[in-house]
Order: sequence, then C-alpha cells, then structure tokens
Amino acid sequence: MVENIVSGYSSKPSTESIVKKIKRNQNLFSEFIVSKLLSEFNKLTPSQLEFAITKGGRAVLSDVDRLYKLASHLGREDLISTLRFTWNTHGPRGMIACPVCGFNAVSPDRNCIICGNVVSEEYVRKTLGFNEKFELYLKTASVAELNELLQLGHVLIGERGVYNPRSPRARAENPVIYVVYLRNNEISKVIEEINSRELPI
Repeated sequence: MVENIVSGYSSKPSTESIVKKIKRNQNLFSEFIVSKLLSEFNKLTPSQLEFAITKGGRAVLSDVDRLYKLASHLGREDLISTLRFTWNTHGPRGMIACPVCGFNAVSPDRNCIICGNVVSEEYVRKTLGFNEKFELYLKTASVAELNELLQLGHVLIGERGVYNPRSPRARAENPVIYVVYLRNNEISKVIEEINSRELPI
C-alpha cells in the first residue's frame, strides 16, 4: 500500500506530497488497514472494533457476521447501525431484510447470514408481495407451465416476480430467489386458470 502511495513520482517525494496523497486516498488506506486488522486478529479490542466498522468500508463485508456479534455483545447499537448501512449499501443484492437484525441478509434457505435468525415462509411471502405477483403470474404463464405447478407444488419468487420452478429467467432476472410452496387455495386458482383457457370441443 505504501509503495502504491509513493509510486508515480519521478524523484523522491517530499513528506508533504506523501501526506497529501494519503489524505486523497484516505478511504482506500483505511480499508487496507482494516482488512489487515481483520485477517490477523481473531479478537478485537473495543477501539479496534469501532475503527474497523467506522473506517473499514467494503473491507468489512467478508467479516460482517463476526463484527455484528462483537458489536452486539458490547451493546453498541451505533456500530451495528453503521455496519448495517455498509452491508445494505455495498453487500450482496436481492436478499430480503431480516426482521431481527435489519440486514438485507436472508438467504434462499431463509436463514439470516448475519445473525442466524430463521424466517418463516409467510415472512418471505409478505416481504416480497407474493399474492400480487402470483396473480400476475397466473395470467401470463402458459398452460404447460401451470400444469407443471400442479405437479411440483411450488414456485420461485424474487424481486422481479413469481416464476415456474424450472424457469431459467428466475435466476437470470433476480440475484436471489426463494421457494414458496403453494397452498390449497392457490392450487385451486391454478386449476381455475387452466380450465378458463380450455377451448370447448
């Protein structure tokens, strides 16, 4: 990192020039320090923890769960809030927010990768607006796709909508997708939609 800072000078740079360059690249410099700190220390002091979370930027993303647990243990809600903002801004896209820790970190298996909380399928449905997206899917899916739903008993849902479980569009259009199992009333709606499209003999 230091080599990068002093590179680009044709002659030996002055101390003032180096300090100015460090100030211009302060965020990158801080991220570098934090990445080294996190890789070399299993336990962080309260001051190290505060520095890592407030100055680490993207460098904290790979250790968010560890930092969250440390901040929670110390009761530092301010640090948790900062960490949450960093994760939700720069972390993986498409995961829904955990109702316990508030991080957008609920994985497809419905486990929060930050705090370990497991959400219900009902929570996934409500958060992603399943009912509205399912009604739209029913009107746009082919009869063949709808028949597949009756056989498989579930659909996929992401930010962009509801999909047939075998649809390649689901993963192409959404960074994260969740499985939702159809209820009896929803299966009835699928059957009604299929019957409404059948041509009279």
